[in-house]
Amino acid sequence: MAGIFQSLRASNLVPIARWLPAYDRSWLRPDIIAGVTVWALLVPEAMAYASMAGLPPEAGLYAALPPLVLYAIFGTSRHVSVGPSSAVAVMVAATVAPLATGDGERFIALAAGLALLVGGILLAAGIARLGFVSEFMARPVLAGFIMGLALIIGLGQADKLFGVDAEGDNFFLELVDLVSKLPDAHFETVLVGIGSVLLLLGLRRYAPKAPAALITVALSIVAVALFDLDARGVHIIGDIPAGLPPVEIPDVSIADLKDLLPGAFGIALVGYAESIAGMRSFATKHHYDVDPNQELIALGTANIGAGFSQGFAVDVSLSRSSVADEAGGRTQVAGLVNAALIFITVLALTPLFHDLPEAALGAVVIFAVAHLIDIGEFKRLYRVRKTDFLLAMLCMAGVLVVDVLPGLIIAVVVSLLVLVYRASRPHTAQLGRIALDTYRDIERYPEAETIAGLVIFRFDAELFFANANVFKDRARQLVAASEPPATALLVDAEAIYDLDTSAADTLADLRSELVSTGVELLMARVHGPVRDMLHRSGLEESIGPDRIYATVRAGVEDYLKRHGGDVL
Repeated sequence: MAGIFQSLRASNLVPIARWLPAYDRSWLRPDIIAGVTVWALLVPEAMAYASMAGLPPEAGLYAALPPLVLYAIFGTSRHVSVGPSSAVAVMVAATVAPLATGDGERFIALAAGLALLVGGILLAAGIARLGFVSEFMARPVLAGFIMGLALIIGLGQADKLFGVDAEGDNFFLELVDLVSKLPDAHFETVLVGIGSVLLLLGLRRYAPKAPAALITVALSIVAVALFDLDARGVHIIGDIPAGLPPVEIPDVSIADLKDLLPGAFGIALVGYAESIAGMRSFATKHHYDVDPNQELIALGTANIGAGFSQGFAVDVSLSRSSVADEAGGRTQVAGLVNAALIFITVLALTPLFHDLPEAALGAVVIFAVAHLIDIGEFKRLYRVRKTDFLLAMLCMAGVLVVDVLPGLIIAVVVSLLVLVYRASRPHTAQLGRIALDTYRDIERYPEAETIAGLVIFRFDAELFFANANVFKDRARQLVAASEPPATALLVDAEAIYDLDTSAADTLADLRSELVSTGVELLMARVHGPVRDMLHRSGLEESIGPDRIYATVRAGVEDYLKRHGGDVL
């Protein structure tokens, strides 16, 4: 056994085998407090998110238990809490509802199958070391997508506060339908719903460390029992099965998995992007590192565990992670304590939630996602860079108008288009001398001196097919505008770390065009991979090895020597 344990400890795939043997006993008390505190938040939230996903309340508890244990084993973040979350829950509903066609049992099976698919995708990505994929979704795009999700979630729960059923093909139509039905609101339900919201807000302001969600749920249950509110038309949760779910493969077909696959990729992308952002935030705060590839494996196993336990897809909950951190949690032992309490809840405490009103549950959801509606972030984007603000607004509008999954596709496509656009329109500069060996952008440094007949051109990006013609056109413009007329173009290639065949061909065309007008092409500060490409493409020979310089200064001095100017 000792040999097996040492093998696991040496393996990067099972981080708990490294940190648990070194666990400091002084951390146990804060970890227990953090685990209990998060449990008080997780139980009502998990049931609420299950309802949001279109599943019975117990599915939220089933989705919480295995991920807490599995992430503690495989994860590298010490502080995050993995389990049901609002964003993933609404994406689960959007993916599964069209396929379940109102069949409750099929809905449960499809949601569990979706969790398995998400887990498989994340696990495969982790093994393939694709942790960098999350960087492809630009932060403004993700901000817009999450804001749109938060608004959809809030509106989706708002009708529960009023005891009406609002419907619509998109956010705006559903909002109009809700407003039109407000005159039919159920009085007692409104009292419970709005009262729950006010209680949650009051507790957050005057008792921020209190388990506001659990207190609200408990008081609403008491109110139902005291005033017989269910007999007055207030909808309650009803019976919640006690005991652990059967651990089994969901009853879904290959055809079902194919239909679920697009949604699974979307959930995996958004869940991982949100999760890794939170993990890095806590790691920075507490001065340690997280492994993005190992996190894919950890989240993958967590989702597979949720699928086998008849739950639904999960990711990192930023709100619960913040609560655990504020409570003093030091390691994933807090998650294991949380899991033990969920285990006890599933086995023995579910009857306590029989009289829980749906209006209170809806209030808990709205309260939980309120932090996702970050107007301040949109204001910051507008102030710092208006194009990023417009991107965020576009992606938010996509979610609100065409629904969650199409909105996600819009977000991903826009992210990729932004990446390509920005790469194809990099910053360029004409350089001038401001000191012996210092050359700067003449637009930013008006005092910089240009060299008569020599244009020094810097291109601040890799040179590839999408921006090669931009490079060529900008070089032409600078040569054409030179006064006196240019006899040489010196390219400062410090920022060019790569060169593809399209760019090499364009560079050869530019050289031929310049030579035909009496202008030679020179290069300086060429990196090794680019120099190799110049050699293989024949450009090095065409330009001349002695016309490719180690520094800009060396290029300028050689030019001045050959054209009779004063050497620096």
